[in-house]
Amino acid sequence: MSRQVKPGSKPYRAQLRDRLAALGFPEAAMPARVAENLIVECRIPPRTAWRLASELSLDVAAHHYNAVTGDPRAGMRGTRIWEYEQWPERGVRPTVAALRVLAQVYGTGWKSLLGLRDLEQLPAKDLAEYHAEPEQAAAPVLATPEPPSRPARTSPRDEGRPDADIGAGALDDAILLTKTNVDDVQLDDLWSDLDFLGGAYTRTAPESILGQLAVIEERSSSLLKGRQRPKQTQDLLLVGAKCSAMMAWIAGDLGRYWLSRELNSAAWLYTQYADDFLARRWVRTSQARVAFWSGNGVESAKLAADGLNYHVGGRLTDAPLILAEARGWSSVQAEPQVLDAIARWTSIEDPELGAGGEDRFFNITKDRRHYMAGTSLLSVGQASAALREFSTAREAYEKLSLESRWEAMDPMIRIDTGRAHLRLDDLDGAAAQVEPLLATDVAKQPEMVRAMLKVLAGELAGPRWREAATARNLAEALLDAQSSARR
Repeated sequence: MSRQVKPGSKPYRAQLRDRLAALGFPEAAMPARVAENLIVECRIPPRTAWRLASELSLDVAAHHYNAVTGDPRAGMRGTRIWEYEQWPERGVRPTVAALRVLAQVYGTGWKSLLGLRDLEQLPAKDLAEYHAEPEQAAAPVLATPEPPSRPARTSPRDEGRPDADIGAGALDDAILLTKTNVDDVQLDDLWSDLDFLGGAYTRTAPESILGQLAVIEERSSSLLKGRQRPKQTQDLLLVGAKCSAMMAWIAGDLGRYWLSRELNSAAWLYTQYADDFLARRWVRTSQARVAFWSGNGVESAKLAADGLNYHVGGRLTDAPLILAEARGWSSVQAEPQVLDAIARWTSIEDPELGAGGEDRFFNITKDRRHYMAGTSLLSVGQASAALREFSTAREAYEKLSLESRWEAMDPMIRIDTGRAHLRLDDLDGAAAQVEPLLATDVAKQPEMVRAMLKVLAGELAGPRWREAATARNLAEALLDAQSSARR
């Protein structure tokens, strides 16, 4: 190459094409020659090499894939092509049918999209099909000579230096700053996937969402290792922050608190480099939630209070953080702090506020807001006030469309409504709330549901209800449900 550029980068490929053109190669032969060079000289895996040689982004390649199949809505996405390119080290193994379509997109044969490590991991049936297919005539691989060494720069104070050499290469060096391994389509795709998964969480198995978020995190961190413009770098950092915070939240729902704390630490590090207040709110919201459910209420309250220091003008409302602060203090029965936080929340609560938009994952719905208020009040002895909040939470939950409901809210509201009835000496009211849970599959619920079942069972087995057969039977049934879910 005439100048030192990153192997495999767009400037590298452009210079390689210029050299091939100078040698008389026609334009139609360029992609194959470029792909071979990227594979041999740059050690880029075949599927990635052919896409880059075709000068296609992941999303444009997916668009062409759908066009080749004859159905623009076929569903291929840039993220799936990226997963194909990561295999076999990670990612997803492409089927032979998918390889054939990709080969048409790139203008090659499907066998050229497989390297030695791919072949070693292919199922026997696919390997047999590989060997049964006739070999295509291969173009000879071009070896790239070592780039000529650049002349050593002399001191700018060298009086004998010609004026023509002063600043030589400065423009080329500056232009390198405009080169990027990211385009707006890729960034839009990352944000779109995050927004989709944030909305799908209420109706999809947590394990599935966690796995899909992990793919987004891998993509964004991989892109960050390349060169971007400053704004693109910040966008990738924000994607990393939000994705890691969402993963931490979900890992906590699954009871994996060690993983949650590690993910939240990664998310906070992303925010420090992005220097973005909204991102800091995302992470503090997730950290406060994980701290509370892992048993550190005071830390949860302090994290939530710190999150309120980052003012972002309505995109992520104060309500989730204020209620997290109240809930954190409630764990140590700090009644003045709880009541103060509940009063602050009441003064800003908007009954019509939904949880739509790009931050809906963290902007919790009305049913969850009133539930959090109720649990905080219940923990400091305000059972009647808590019961009113749970009643409002129940009404709000039932008004939500089925796809907007978080299914864990129904058992959580029932459990804590039952606890409020117990505090008011209403055992029958508590039983009426809790008995429907015994007919459900508790194993499918998040960890906090099972934790609260154990708390309720303990309260039913306490001195106040020890002589009541209804309480004893209900406590035993709840413990059985809770313990069987752990098996």
